[in-house]
Amino acid sequence: MGTVVGVYDAALPASGRDLVAAGYALYGPITTLVVADDAGVSEEVVDRGNGDDGVSRSVVVDDLTLPDEPTVYGFGGRVPDWPAAFREYAREVEDELKLRYGGSMVGDVNQVVTYGGVFAYPALVDAPEGKLRLSFEANPIAYIIEAMGGASSDGSGSILDVEPEGLHDRVPLYIGNGRLIDRLEAALDDG
Repeated sequence: MGTVVGVYDAALPASGRDLVAAGYALYGPITTLVVADDAGVSEEVVDRGNGDDGVSRSVVVDDLTLPDEPTVYGFGGRVPDWPAAFREYAREVEDELKLRYGGSMVGDVNQVVTYGGVFAYPALVDAPEGKLRLSFEANPIAYIIEAMGGASSDGSGSILDVEPEGLHDRVPLYIGNGRLIDRLEAALDDG
């Protein structure tokens, strides 16, 4: 379970290029914060019992980047609802990487942040516009991943370049190591 936050320097709806910071909190046995801004990406751990107010934060990594060698993948949506081109891409990826999908976007994205790989909540046959909200979920996650040296896509280009029409626009989201996203876009273009 987690929380996603984006800080825009423009009124919403705004492009992802208007983000000045983004982050997510992952709740579990430990609470992890991953925060990106123009200085880079850092990972912090929140610990109970060490600070004046009973809570302390400590930086675990102050210059977080995606691992060069990806090892995990996680794809949302039901397989029968995936378009054929995405299903074919998924079959290729599952032969190369390990499945790490828990059904919580923040947890699944954190797997990619930690181990490298690809996360997708693709366009679906019955929801071609995708499931995730551009302004509140896709843009902040894309901002973090791109700041870490990775790539994001809506299937044809960076999520951060998608121009919103409304506050609650939805979009397919593909994020991860650049070469995996390049392969995904080529597969979707061919399909």
